[in-house]
Amino acid sequence: MSFPRRHLLFAAVCLASLFSVGCTITAEIPQIQARDLRFTGVDAAGLTFQVDFIAYNTNTFTLDLHDLRAHMIIEGNDLGSTVSAVAAQIPPGRWTPVTATMTLPWNGVPASLLVAGGSSAQLRYTLQGEVTVDHYISIRAPFETHGTVPRDFFMRGATSTINNVINSVLPGFGNLQ
Repeated sequence: MSFPRRHLLFAAVCLASLFSVGCTITAEIPQIQARDLRFTGVDAAGLTFQVDFIAYNTNTFTLDLHDLRAHMIIEGNDLGSTVSAVAAQIPPGRWTPVTATMTLPWNGVPASLLVAGGSSAQLRYTLQGEVTVDHYISIRAPFETHGTVPRDFFMRGATSTINNVINSVLPGFGNLQ
């Protein structure tokens, strides 16, 4: 009967010594650099774009990326935020390219049309976001990128959206150019 108690006592001592050493599970936040943002479409669902970024993993183990969250601002107008599923792994010690396609829902179509109605040929944008990184724990790695997009990109999308709305109410009348 004393034999199993010795094993139990030995296991308890081993566990106590592990906890007293301060065994921790940590992961360093990877470096995220947005490289390119390409606007790919505007339709009734919203503004679609592709984000290319690179990530550097300073840890000694592979990190899993998922849930890219982004916030878009164009010419000071907040167009809202979006979440996209990303399935990528970042191996340790090297830069890894990652691509995500995102659709920013039209929460404020009127504000977007006002942005497109100005005189400048190019519009400035800022994309701020974060990617969820997992390895035993979840952490968020932030990124930010800036650039320009042609104004007519929005006008083409806005015209198409308006035509679709008109055609849904009055078939054949939605043909704005």
